[in-house]
Amino acid sequence: GVFEGDAGSGGRRRGGGLGDAFWVTTKMITYRKGFPSPYSLLIRVHGAAWIRTILPAFVAALETVILNLTLGDGSNVKGVGDVDGWRHPYTYQTFAYIVGFAIVFRNGSAYARYNQARNDLQTVSGKLVEAVVQVCTFDLHCSTELAKGKSQEFRRAFVHLVSLLHSVMFQYLRSDWNLENLKVHLPGKHPVQDSHKLPMVNKFFFSRSYWNTILCLQTTQQAQEVYNSLMPLLVVGGVEEDEKEALYPLMDGGDLYIGHLAPAAVRVETVYSWLHRLLLARQKGGGLEVPPPVLSRSYQVLNDAMHAFNQCKGVADIPFPFPYSNAIVLILVIYTLTVPMLMWVWVQSIGFGAFLAFIATFTYWTLNEIARDLEDPFLYEPNDLPLPRIQFLFNERVLAVERETGGLERPPCQAELCREWLCQNGPLSYQTVESHDIYQKVDWSSTPDDSTYFNCTVPPKKALDRIKTMKASGIFAKTVYRNIQKNLRHSV
Repeated sequence: GVFEGDAGSGGRRRGGGLGDAFWVTTKMITYRKGFPSPYSLLIRVHGAAWIRTILPAFVAALETVILNLTLGDGSNVKGVGDVDGWRHPYTYQTFAYIVGFAIVFRNGSAYARYNQARNDLQTVSGKLVEAVVQVCTFDLHCSTELAKGKSQEFRRAFVHLVSLLHSVMFQYLRSDWNLENLKVHLPGKHPVQDSHKLPMVNKFFFSRSYWNTILCLQTTQQAQEVYNSLMPLLVVGGVEEDEKEALYPLMDGGDLYIGHLAPAAVRVETVYSWLHRLLLARQKGGGLEVPPPVLSRSYQVLNDAMHAFNQCKGVADIPFPFPYSNAIVLILVIYTLTVPMLMWVWVQSIGFGAFLAFIATFTYWTLNEIARDLEDPFLYEPNDLPLPRIQFLFNERVLAVERETGGLERPPCQAELCREWLCQNGPLSYQTVESHDIYQKVDWSSTPDDSTYFNCTVPPKKALDRIKTMKASGIFAKTVYRNIQKNLRHSV
C-alpha cells in the first residue's frame, strides 16, 4: 500500500485500511482466441453491435413479406417487374455500392480514431513513467545534506502529483467532472477489464435495465455519471481537500455534445503547472543536482506526455463529422426501405426473399453500429478503453520506480557500489523493498461488506498458480510443443 511511513513498517496508511478500500471495475471486452473461439463469441450479446441492428433488418424482411402478400409476385406487376419495368437487378447495385463505400469509409475512420486514442494513451502513461524514473534518479544527487534529508518528502509529492495529473487527464477524456470519483490508490486487486464478469450481471439478465444497456448506446448524461461513479480513478495518496478546492469542484466541464467549459476543463493544465512549480522549488532547494542539459530531458518528457494528451483531446473533443453521419443514416434508411423491393421483384420465394432482405440490411446496419461504438473510444461501455485499469497499473508502475530508485538494496548486485558513490546512508524512497511483501501478506479474499462499489477485481497471482489454473482448449489442448517439452524433459 501507499504509506506515509515506510511500507511494511507500521506507518500510517493514507485513506484507511483495506476495509475502507474502493474496489473498482472497468469495462473492456477481453476474450481468448483458442477453441471454441471464434464460435463461442456468437453467444455473447453484451457489447455486440449486431444486437442493435435487428430492428431495421426485421423491418426490411417484414416489408418484403407485405409486398408479396398485398401486391403478389413483383415480377408480374405492370411497370415494375415486366419488360417495361425493372429489367435487371444490377441497376440497383449503383446505390448499394455507394452505401457500402460510405459505411466502409466510416469504419476506417472510426478504427483510426480508436487506434490513435489507444496509442496516444500509451504514450501519455509511458512518458509520465519515464519522467518519474528520471526525476527520482536525478534527486539521488543533492547539493546539501539538508536537501538530501528532504528527498523522501519530495519524491512522495512528485509521485502523487504525477498520479493526480494522469487521473485528471483521464477524467477529461471521459467527461467526468466529479472530483469525488478520484479515490485513494491501494495495491493488490486489479480492476477487471470485462463488465460481463461483474458479480451481479447475471442476476439482472431478465431485467429491463440489462437489455436497455445492450440494445442502446448509453449516451445520456445520467448514464455517464453513474458509469463514472462505479469506476473511480485512483490517485496515489488520494486527493486532499485543498487540492479539490483549487480544481473548481463545483464547476461542470461540459461534454462532447455541448462542448467543454472552463474552468473545470482546464484542471489538467492546473495540475501540470503544480508539477513544474514543485520541480523548480526542488532544484532551487538543492535537489536534482545534475547538469542542466540532463535535467532538461525530464521537462522534455513531461512535454511529450502533454503533447500526447492533446492528441487524445482531439479525439475526445471533435466527434465524427455530422454531415457524414447524417447522410449515412439517411441512405441506410433508404436502403432499408428499397432493398425489399429488389427481393420482391427478383426472388420468387416469399420466405427466401425476406431472409435475403434481412441479412443485407442487417449487415450494413451492423457495420455502421461498429463504427459508432469505436469512433468515441472514451465514452461508451463496454467497448471503451479501460481508463481505470490503465490508471491503476500506472500507479503501480510509478510506485515501483520510486521504490526501486531510492532503495538501499538496489540494484541488487551493485547496491554497495551505488551507496558508496552516492554517499547514501539510508533509503531515500518513502517505500522500502519490503513493500513487495504486501502482495503476499494481505488476504485478498476478504472484502469490505459495506463497500459501495462492485467487488469484482483480479487478485495478484504467482506464476505457479497461473499454470495450475490455466484451462485447455478442449480436444485441441495437446499440441506438438507439449510433446516436444515432454520428450526433452525425459531426455535430461
